[in-house]
Amino acid sequence: MKISCPLFSVCLAVVFCGCRQYSSSTVPAGSFRLVIDDIVKDETFRVAVLRVSSTRAATLSIDGQDAHAAGELLMPGAGKLREGRAIFLASRTTNSSNTNTLIQVSFQVKSEGGDGEMSIQGDVQSGGTTVYTISTNTQLAGFLSVTGTNGNYPLETPLEIGRVNGTAVTLTVGKPTNQKLL
Repeated sequence: MKISCPLFSVCLAVVFCGCRQYSSSTVPAGSFRLVIDDIVKDETFRVAVLRVSSTRAATLSIDGQDAHAAGELLMPGAGKLREGRAIFLASRTTNSSNTNTLIQVSFQVKSEGGDGEMSIQGDVQSGGTTVYTISTNTQLAGFLSVTGTNGNYPLETPLEIGRVNGTAVTLTVGKPTNQKLL
């Protein structure tokens, strides 16, 4: 699909952006910090990066009606927070005959870290893509939105971060699952 190449290129650029480091004193115990960077928002593309920070081990997961992505927040280096990124990607395209319009929505979760004190490093990345066939007069902004806001939120509590096709998309940061994720 024509839609996949530009979306993949944008995704790669976003994935390789580094997370900013913050003092652990800014994340209260039993909470996680959410910072949303709206990178692209126009009639064809939507890219938002949701950065999550926590002082303790946790799983970062995004759930929507047709998609799920999850990953563990890996152990950071000394004095740093556990961090992960959730990437919300969407693009809209119409075929050459203007009979079909497609919206492709993708959620990606990326986390980097190691074992803390050792130089062993690892990363986790998961995600999936859903393609919707819609009316040609449906606009991307009307089909999906990012509604989350920056702030500190309690662990283990689903937080609505957006909507896709009228259905809530939730972010949950909570107990690690200690199992292989998507």
